[in-house]
Amino acid sequence: MAENIFVGLLPKSKRGMVDWKAMNKAAGEELAGYGLDISPAEMVRNLRSIDVRKLNIIRAMHKGAKLIILDEPTTALTNRERDELFAFIRKLKEGGIAFIFISHYLGEVKELSDEITVLRDGCMYPVENPKEVTEEYLSRLVAGEKVQLTQRQNKTDFEDENKLFECRHLTAKGLDDVSVDIYRGEILGIIGFPGSGAREMCRTLFGANKLSKGEILYLGKKLSIKSPKEAIRNGLAYVSYDRQREGLIPQFTVNYNIGMSVLHSKLKKPFGFINMKKEREISDHYKDVLNLKCNGIDDPISSLSGGNQQKVVVGRALAAEPKLLVLDEPTIGIDIKSREEIIATIDKMTQSGVSVLYLTNDYEELLRVADRLIFFKDSKIVAQMDNKDLDVVRVTEIRDHAKGEI
Repeated sequence: MAENIFVGLLPKSKRGMVDWKAMNKAAGEELAGYGLDISPAEMVRNLRSIDVRKLNIIRAMHKGAKLIILDEPTTALTNRERDELFAFIRKLKEGGIAFIFISHYLGEVKELSDEITVLRDGCMYPVENPKEVTEEYLSRLVAGEKVQLTQRQNKTDFEDENKLFECRHLTAKGLDDVSVDIYRGEILGIIGFPGSGAREMCRTLFGANKLSKGEILYLGKKLSIKSPKEAIRNGLAYVSYDRQREGLIPQFTVNYNIGMSVLHSKLKKPFGFINMKKEREISDHYKDVLNLKCNGIDDPISSLSGGNQQKVVVGRALAAEPKLLVLDEPTIGIDIKSREEIIATIDKMTQSGVSVLYLTNDYEELLRVADRLIFFKDSKIVAQMDNKDLDVVRVTEIRDHAKGEI
């Protein structure tokens, strides 16, 4: 922890070496001053998520910051941890530190902020009476228009004959003997903190993480999935949580980014040639389906907004015509209108029999679209239930109980 606080400002001894004793002593005093009873020699990887957030703020304070920008700081925190973070921020605010709080959780924005400003298309829209404003009003202001929230008609038919995929005793990096059935046309919601097995489940199904034990069956037939290429061939598609690193090639066009998933199938011609006419037809189709805002499919990906870039990633997954679509935070960091357009498209897909795994930390969103929920902890599924008579409070209670927070 001491090294994180002093990074770039390491104290030196007379010989020009790092003065570890002085650094640890000063760091310990600084941590204690902010209410953290943790050894300055503790490794950051061993900290709770909330303590990592606090450490980031303390590091900024150590360097003399008077204005601290918090970008989605509550992601992956329990309710208790979130309240603890807010109390920490309020205490610092009383001491004269100013904060810019960036979040798509509108309820949290209302709870913590003294003033609220919405940024849309490069313009600022200050909000009058921020303590009295409604979340519905903020949603309209963010989108620039009234947005109809998608509310899925939950599927209730979970008979054996409707099983599409069966996962049996899956063991891999971050997974330990996980079994679950996925039904035709179902949206199965996945809940779990980082490292719980939730994301690892998604990546293992797609072949991004190597499966060391267990089997995946499609309509009772065992599948061999050792790579993403084999996953696509077997009817699985994946939308990564990190579109910049794993979802897009920013130097290429919309057309190429959408067509990548079908280069070796629909677009393949004899002697290794690509059917470029077909590629453009597919890209134009999903541009229309997802209401993609761009001048045309020859636009570079880098010229698109975050929401439209995410639509391209989703469009590429849909172009492969998957039987199972694995979505890992598909709407994170995008505008409300794009979010609802993506959700509506996914909901429509399930009506034709496509099944979906849906991982997100936005439980309000998840409860609007999921038919069933599974909860992960310590690389295992610890709870399964139908999405019936549930709300965000109840879901977070179940999640936090699994983590041992309540």
